[in-house]
Amino acid sequence: MSLEISDSTYEARRLAALYELEILDTSPEEDYDNIVALAGQITDTELGMLVFLDQDRVWYKSKLSLPVADGYHDAVFWAFKEPTKELFVLPDMDKDPRSADHPFVTGPPYIRFAVLVPLVTEEGLILGHLAVGDTKPRELSERTLDGLRMLGNQVMSLLKLRVELIKSKKMESESRMALDQINGIFQSAVDAVIITDESGVICRWNPQAEQLFGWPAEEAIGQLFHEIVVPARNHASFWNLRNAYDGKALGSSADLKFEFIAMKKDKSEFDASLGISPTRIDGQLFFIGFASDISARKQITYELDKQKAFYENILNKIPTDIAVFDTNHRYVFLNPGAIKNEELRKYIIGKDDFEYAAYRNRDDSVAKKRREQFLEATRTGKEIRWQDSTRNADGEVLTTLRRLFPVYDENGKLYLLIGFGIDITDRITMEEKQSALVKQLSAQNTQLLDFCNIVSHNLRGPLINMSMLVEFIEESTDPEEQKLLVSKLSPVIDSLNTTFNELVESIQIKQDLEIQSEKIKLKECMQRTLDGLEMEIARVKAVITVDFDDVTVIRYPPKYLGSIFHNLISNALKYHSPKRQLSIAIKAERINDRIILSVKDNGLGIDLIKHHENVFKIGKVFHKHPNAKGLGLYMTKAQVDAMGGTIWVESMPDEGATFYVVFIDQ
Repeated sequence: MSLEISDSTYEARRLAALYELEILDTSPEEDYDNIVALAGQITDTELGMLVFLDQDRVWYKSKLSLPVADGYHDAVFWAFKEPTKELFVLPDMDKDPRSADHPFVTGPPYIRFAVLVPLVTEEGLILGHLAVGDTKPRELSERTLDGLRMLGNQVMSLLKLRVELIKSKKMESESRMALDQINGIFQSAVDAVIITDESGVICRWNPQAEQLFGWPAEEAIGQLFHEIVVPARNHASFWNLRNAYDGKALGSSADLKFEFIAMKKDKSEFDASLGISPTRIDGQLFFIGFASDISARKQITYELDKQKAFYENILNKIPTDIAVFDTNHRYVFLNPGAIKNEELRKYIIGKDDFEYAAYRNRDDSVAKKRREQFLEATRTGKEIRWQDSTRNADGEVLTTLRRLFPVYDENGKLYLLIGFGIDITDRITMEEKQSALVKQLSAQNTQLLDFCNIVSHNLRGPLINMSMLVEFIEESTDPEEQKLLVSKLSPVIDSLNTTFNELVESIQIKQDLEIQSEKIKLKECMQRTLDGLEMEIARVKAVITVDFDDVTVIRYPPKYLGSIFHNLISNALKYHSPKRQLSIAIKAERINDRIILSVKDNGLGIDLIKHHENVFKIGKVFHKHPNAKGLGLYMTKAQVDAMGGTIWVESMPDEGATFYVVFIDQ
């Protein structure tokens, strides 16, 4: 049966099996020579050979009367070119077209007859042939051919035995190498080296072990390791650790290292480390142990831990925000000044600001800024300073002045960065107050001038009236006339009092630097304003529409918002046109963090070409009205300005006016 060799891996696998034999280019061996000779005897042929097919040559392990050297593919039998697992007979090669032009047929040794027995592995790989031949055509009986087959099987048996011998020699070599390695370790090891068998009995004990544990080798060998080097109170825990160790899984992953309390022969104890590695020698499992005294290291570690605890205790009591980062911007240390919650402090160690922000469900903008500062510090090698602004749990803005500087080792390599943060919220607040105070003081001259104007304009008339009435009362001798004159004083005093209160309120707006904002529902605030103006609205039959669908809530001082609503709507009512029914449209919409309020009416309007610069000044009026004092729009602008907003008006005479107020949601 022809062998299928279309598999591209066949040749590679065949050569691998051949090379595993390690038979090529070896000296003649009597066992193989005897098989070739016996093949010639039972077939009564002149020629015989045992050949193996290498990658680019035919190599002869044994030859019988065959005066040829190792050859190449084109100098081999046809059977090598078209391999078969079965014995192959060529009775007359000179007349067979498949072999008639073969060099061994047309030239020396002029072979005419040949039988080839393929040497086939259990995997079906043909390694070579046992062959016999003659210089004249021949015929062989089936019995003789069976004898050749048996000799071929004998060759394969020898080859299998050869493989086993090779493996055995390799194991012996590896064992010798392992022993040599162990002996080398014993000779050169700085630590104590102990070898035990699988049960823990000591087999080898080097001089360093004698020095470390105080036991001479002749006394230690043969004893259980844990019984002579581990205090009796720890025998059980040590043996449990030993049993839990799966030393049979050889390899680096099977190594074990731990620390324990060791005991010398004189019963004195010390801190030791023990590393264990499993190995097999002649198929038997052994454990190689490396022991060292770590008492000095433990003492140093103890002192370092004490020192670390000392400094951490100091750092933890400093109110300054302190953080230490590795070179990947991951936290190595934080003090309570940075994060008060101990659980959160433990969580963030080994993590960065982005992971912390995600864990706390916070915006990562602060993390991005801190990463930029970190990269800048690592790039330049210089100290970096910047300010952070964050909100605490109560929504208050906290401002921190931060410093970050890199730390290098003795080789100039960056190995950590230290950050400091100082809460400067109070300082920033004071600076803002100072700035506001400066603005307030710089505006007081204008306020004083406005105050003088309003006094002369709004208070002088009532005061003159009062003075005249008092003079008339003093001059009159008629009780009825005096009573009438006194009754006329009351409206004048009320008007004077109202004007004075409004003036004082307008001035106080710019001095009230700490007015508190609250969450206000716009519709509720507007409804209270409309309820207060209900009589005036009904009197002029005003139609008012309110659209607060886009904005329902605002954070703003309630007193200011109510005053702004009242002044804008009362102005629209006060200056309505007699030509048409008054309509007022009130709307609020949000654009980013701004809220824009518009109040639009179809009243008398304002000539802005004429009054543009005076619309919001104190004491300015643009239409004749008995109750016009010029304070309402002035107060409204003062309140809007105080909260960082803006106000303006768009209007034409007799076409109504639209007031716009931009609120910053506080």
